Amino acid sequence: MKNKMRVSCLLILLLAVASLPAQTTREEVLKDANRMLANYCPYEGSNHFTPVPEGYEPFYVTHYARHGSRHLISNHAYHQLIPLMEKAEKENQLTKLGKTMLKRARTAYAFAKGKSGQLTRLGGQQHEKTANRLYNNYPLMFKEGNRVTAYSSPVDRSRLSMEHFCAELQKLSPGLQIVQSCGDECTYFVRPGRDSIAAPAKSSVRDQAEKMEDSLKACVNISAKIFKDPGFVTHNKKKHSSIAGYFYELYKSMPHMPELGLDFNVFDDDQLFTYFKANNINWMERTYVIPGEPPFYKRAYATLRNMISLADEAIRQNAGGATLRFGHDTFLFPLAYVMGVDGCTGFPAQPSEWEDSYRYFVAGDIVPMAANIQIIFFKSRKDNDILVKVLLQEKEKHIPVKTDMWPYYHWDDVRAYYLDLMNNVSPIEYVKPHKAAKKDENEINT
Repeated sequence: MKNKMRVSCLLILLLAVASLPAQTTREEVLKDANRMLANYCPYEGSNHFTPVPEGYEPFYVTHYARHGSRHLISNHAYHQLIPLMEKAEKENQLTKLGKTMLKRARTAYAFAKGKSGQLTRLGGQQHEKTANRLYNNYPLMFKEGNRVTAYSSPVDRSRLSMEHFCAELQKLSPGLQIVQSCGDECTYFVRPGRDSIAAPAKSSVRDQAEKMEDSLKACVNISAKIFKDPGFVTHNKKKHSSIAGYFYELYKSMPHMPELGLDFNVFDDDQLFTYFKANNINWMERTYVIPGEPPFYKRAYATLRNMISLADEAIRQNAGGATLRFGHDTFLFPLAYVMGVDGCTGFPAQPSEWEDSYRYFVAGDIVPMAANIQIIFFKSRKDNDILVKVLLQEKEKHIPVKTDMWPYYHWDDVRAYYLDLMNNVSPIEYVKPHKAAKKDENEINT
């Protein structure tokens, strides 16, 4: 009996260890340079999924997506680099690599001028391909007569992303009823802000994270690669870290304009990894998920409540189709967090762990361009049971709800878990939406 107990205990221990999330290593991150770009990571969808359980069929999807690939929010980096490098060129201060980079910067700026923040060609294609995969994986959801309701933030790149997605669905299923909206009535759940939750107070945790992020970026210096005399930078009242930062802006934007075929990588692996660590810290502090920060991430409750409410309505009406939402990374990230999506939780509380936060999460895995969360609903042919599965970037994910058939969960269990989670919010902290959220440029410029 004792031996059997020892074997059972050992088995339980091994299962527990096996269920722990694997920590990401530096070597793994460096294998994929794009993955290090945080919210500038190009989108890579997935077409692998577990077969639908016998006796069930897909009938509805609720979804939140970030807009597709875009141009830089601002052309400030071009405005700073090009005049300085042209001056260096006149003074014979550019290295061979510097001359090449100046030529590329002029070409890139000529293409990007006047397009700050706009959707790129690739950005539209990303949503078309996601829509195509969704349709081909679950055509029953999009049969003739079914309804698709789509909402976007009023920002053009989100609206255009919605239009690309819906146009692809309409092409694949001409009989679909598709209604699109980007009015104020959907703002509170597409990009919930200070009308959804009390504004955050100043946080010492946030200040500390920002200082750590800035100190990492200050270490990167590539001036000697561009200028014959690196002192040319300081003589012209610029910082070496600023020059590196401008080049990094151009470097991270190039994957979203592949038609240019340009490369601005003037960094070694250590420097790229330094930026990667700084980006990861930035995403922890800007979304308020570091333990000890004000819980402003709970603004995502407005989106999650909307997802549950409209799903309940679709189930009651036995209405196949989709509810689609197109917004921004700063709203998708906290949504993934409050949903407890695997790889989007467990952020380190201790400052000593922040620099190595990549061991717990990688921002580029959560909010690449065209990032999306999908909850797919499956109804039973025999009874009223509803199954769901949660996808992030079209990959099946765990959530903190018990299930006997992962990646599928019983909707009643998922619904009850999330409603219980959100009902624990104090009435003072959570403000039920009753009007359109106020415009906040700091929130939409992502």
